[in-house]
Amino acid sequence: MKKLVLFDLDGVIVDTKEVHYEALNDAISAFDPKYIITEQEHVARYDGLKTRTKLNMLSEEKGLPYTAHQQIYDQKQETTIQRFSQIPQNERMREIFKTLREDGYMVACCTNCIRRTALVALAKVGVIEYLDVIMTNDDVKNPKPNSEMYLKCMIKAEVNPSETVIVEDSHIGRKAAISSGAYLCAVEDCEDVSYDKIKRTIDLANEKEEV
Repeated sequence: MKKLVLFDLDGVIVDTKEVHYEALNDAISAFDPKYIITEQEHVARYDGLKTRTKLNMLSEEKGLPYTAHQQIYDQKQETTIQRFSQIPQNERMREIFKTLREDGYMVACCTNCIRRTALVALAKVGVIEYLDVIMTNDDVKNPKPNSEMYLKCMIKAEVNPSETVIVEDSHIGRKAAISSGAYLCAVEDCEDVSYDKIKRTIDLANEKEEV
């Protein structure tokens, strides 16, 4: 019987992928525009990774000076917080979380965002009150696609992977979810997230477990 439903944040609970992408490029551009990440590069390789990982990739592949990392990182985080503070409340998403809790499931969020950014986004969307566990980039040594974040969340919730369903959109997140041993509810974006889709995944997972 499933006990925990885990959600990614960006692209699942809230559509903020473009915010992260644009905020990082704004910070990079302020240093030197030649290092910006193209949209094609973002979709193919950078989507879902934490900011410091992206900066390391830019240094290794495009020659971005390592000495510029902290300046770019700090500016990116400040810009992200400012833009996240304008996120509107999402009644549809609130209803999904509320219904899952009423059905007896624990609900959690695992994100490669830093904790400060994640808390602002979750509060603005209006779902933070329904969350039992919030796990961020600040809480792990190895972010997604490593499964550490999801495993630590399950341990904190005192459940096994077989009792967990994870809702993910990016290939990075899906890889982490599958590696954790939990059941994956794959979605395309925030609009693809629905109570019915999650419940179908839970029901199918319960059937497989019974077999």
